[in-house]
Amino acid sequence: MNEIRTHTATVVRVDQLTPRMIRVTFSVPDYAGTGHADEWVPIFFGEPGDHRQRRNYTARAIRPDAGEVDVDFVVHEHGLAVDWVRSATPGQQLQWWDQIGGSYGPPADTDWRLVVGDIAALPAIGRIVEELPAGERATVVAEVFDEADRQEWVTAGDVDVRWLHGSGEGRAPSRLEEAVRTFPEPDGQGYIWMAGETRTVRATRRYLRHERRLAGERYSLTGYWLTNADDWAARFEPIAAEMEAIWTRGEAEGRDLEEIIDEYDTALDRAGL
Repeated sequence: MNEIRTHTATVVRVDQLTPRMIRVTFSVPDYAGTGHADEWVPIFFGEPGDHRQRRNYTARAIRPDAGEVDVDFVVHEHGLAVDWVRSATPGQQLQWWDQIGGSYGPPADTDWRLVVGDIAALPAIGRIVEELPAGERATVVAEVFDEADRQEWVTAGDVDVRWLHGSGEGRAPSRLEEAVRTFPEPDGQGYIWMAGETRTVRATRRYLRHERRLAGERYSLTGYWLTNADDWAARFEPIAAEMEAIWTRGEAEGRDLEEIIDEYDTALDRAGL
């Protein structure tokens, strides 16, 4: 078995940002990151290497000189990470897997950006907005059920933030797909980034790829969580090997990533997932 390489992350401080968002600042001196504004790090809330006890979280802010990384946690009713963060105190330690991801990458000729997500995507949205250089245009559509969970960001970019309330979060149907479909796109080359509930993201990707026929480099969409995740996981288990084979076969054949995702999503649709 390959050795799991990890970073030791020590809690420095804990701050309640909004009613449903807690920020934990970690000391992680050897963390370098990927450079992607939406980069995420796999965190073990149990033994390193026990992936059942692992969750992925966005590196909300990185301060290399101080060796610090902020991670924002959405507080749900219960859950592995939520139970941990509710009692987190300075000095506690977690292990971060050295397998960092991230997908935000507008092409060099991008004239405007549409950045879309729900409460789980706010950490990535905030970092994307805050890292925009002067003159870069972006429209943000952010969905939080309760207005109290809105956040404010400081940016040098030209950013228009639009909030949706009373929808999403598994408490009401999300309006994010509709927001993408009805967005009045400016002139020039665009780039669309979206993250949130997986089924909503899948439907939006299908629209962009198959109805709009956008090139793959013009969008990046990531499912962060699932409504009724336990039920979904139980129904997924019987087809897990089949689903993994789709990726393995597609990569071995050198197929385009978007084509592999198409086949994967079609298989999920057949299974009612």
